[in-house]
Amino acid sequence: MASLKSVGAVTVELSFPELELVRRALRLVESFGTVDDEDPARDLLADLEEVR
Repeated sequence: MASLKSVGAVTVELSFPELELVRRALRLVESFGTVDDEDPARDLLADLEEVR
């Protein structure tokens, strides 16, 4: 499992196809049952959904 060591802002440049892959991967987190990363994944996905 991923573990956050610190909290901060990160800027990452992605192409739209790469962004879509990240979104698809985050949606898969819910398919694996209860995991520690489920809430952070859902939050990040919500933030990414605002980028169109």
